[in-house]
Amino acid sequence: MSKKSYLWPRYWDRPYSKGDKGAVSSNNYYATKTGLEILKKGGNAFDAAIAVSLVLSVVEPHHSGIGGGGFSLLYSKNQDKLYAVDARGIAPQNATKDLFIKDGEVCNEWKDNSGKSVTVPGLIKSLDYIYKNFASLDIKELVKPAYEYAEFGFKTSFTESITVNDESVKRKIELSKDFRNLFLKDDCNGYEFGEIQYNKGIANLLKILSEKGFDEFYKGDIADKIVEAINKREGCFIKEDLSNYEIKLRDIVETNYKGYSVKTFGLPSSGSTVVEMLNILNNFDLKSMGHNSSDSIHTIAEAMKLGFADRSTLMADPDFFKTDIKKLTDPEYAKKLAKSITNYSQDFSKNLEDSLIEDYPGNTSHFSVIDQYGNCVSQTQTIRDWYGSGIIVKDYGFTLNNNMSDFSASVGEKTSQGLEYGEANAVEPFKTPISSISPVIVFKDDIPYLIIGAAGGPRIITGILQGIVNAIEYDMNPEQLVSFPFITCLTEEQGLELEYGISKDTVDKLKEMGHDIMPISVNNMMSSMLNSVMYKDNMFYSASTKRVDGSGGCLCNNGSIIYEGISHN
Repeated sequence: MSKKSYLWPRYWDRPYSKGDKGAVSSNNYYATKTGLEILKKGGNAFDAAIAVSLVLSVVEPHHSGIGGGGFSLLYSKNQDKLYAVDARGIAPQNATKDLFIKDGEVCNEWKDNSGKSVTVPGLIKSLDYIYKNFASLDIKELVKPAYEYAEFGFKTSFTESITVNDESVKRKIELSKDFRNLFLKDDCNGYEFGEIQYNKGIANLLKILSEKGFDEFYKGDIADKIVEAINKREGCFIKEDLSNYEIKLRDIVETNYKGYSVKTFGLPSSGSTVVEMLNILNNFDLKSMGHNSSDSIHTIAEAMKLGFADRSTLMADPDFFKTDIKKLTDPEYAKKLAKSITNYSQDFSKNLEDSLIEDYPGNTSHFSVIDQYGNCVSQTQTIRDWYGSGIIVKDYGFTLNNNMSDFSASVGEKTSQGLEYGEANAVEPFKTPISSISPVIVFKDDIPYLIIGAAGGPRIITGILQGIVNAIEYDMNPEQLVSFPFITCLTEEQGLELEYGISKDTVDKLKEMGHDIMPISVNNMMSSMLNSVMYKDNMFYSASTKRVDGSGGCLCNNGSIIYEGISHN
């Protein structure tokens, strides 16, 4: 007599977010809802991306926004072509190599909270490019959802409700009355989770853009107010920094990983580091090792360290520094690196005296979109730190970035996210700082399979790597690939971070392999905030990071929208 099984078979479909007309994953329910409603109205993935980006700018100003920039990886099905749109923002033309040096020392206040920390805001310029080249709906239709949330109110997210407790935010509150007026409900208290906020200033700005076009952001009164706000706080902007700014189309880097085509953003994004790590892992049978086994964790950790060793010393804006990306992304180079991996943890760091990467938060926002036609957008946008520089643009309700902090203030000086770069990433006029952002689109048999990216500072790179490995090696759907414990190992000195859920036996074996274990407690997670959508077996799947206020959703043929298991008509 056979034993009776009480396990639920996998073919009893859990209420995953899946549908047959498209999918959106973002860091906020309002944004995901907006994207899916745009698709439902007949818009394409590019229309949805514009609307999602603007809503995020309103409802999560602590992560990203109009005063920042980002990287957009676009796939046009009709053209069968990828576009890598760099709107990260550049240094103003009067920036100098010693911009952050005061009395011979790096001045952190200048680097993080002053007008010197602001790059030219590129986000609106990227939306303008997407709108003019790929959108199908009228600009008013795409701006309307963000305008309505700003004008008529939105509920405060949990993540925003706790940001006022962060030391860097407390400093921004102290520095600026305009900041307090915009983001606090009174002079010292932030909005509680679920409380209604309004932003009449950004509503006014969005109305202007919907009537006059996105270009209006870079001229006239808006540009005047941006320059005024920056220079009032020791900045060096001129109006031409805005009026002359253009996005840059960057190279695509790619690799074949276990039969899947992984395509991502070239420099100054860190997509090439993701590719380098995948190429190393291509030389190992992770599937047979087992998910989160001691062998697979060790192998992935060593590949991470090798990738970061190259990234720290060799990467910068390709218009200013010629990195040999062909070598770094060459499978033969990765094969040599793979041979250096032994059964014991090693130090692969290069040329930097102190490569420790500290536990700084990463504050950014990623979203992924795919429509029923196969068009895809993988976009990561940022103002860098919580609320960027904290500088508010008068009358227009948005905060400016502090992306200049990702330059090397001086060789060997750490950024506020604990990263250290060499001379290649020094401040220069019109230069783009290096970024951890790495939007990815994975293809299977020439069809988009996984659209993925992340927020989280340097843990963007390690998070995306594991998301791809989990999908390809272990056949995980988006909801599964974001739910298992993650690891990060950027240098040997920093140690191997393990989230709660890795077994004690596995941890003990990793210690025997020489790893310095940095356990993450049960009440904490790392800042690898993945958002992804997937297309397989003629269905779309979506899920969001569980580490912030994420929301994944899919559109169904009957008009229903599924938000991670809950159906809404």
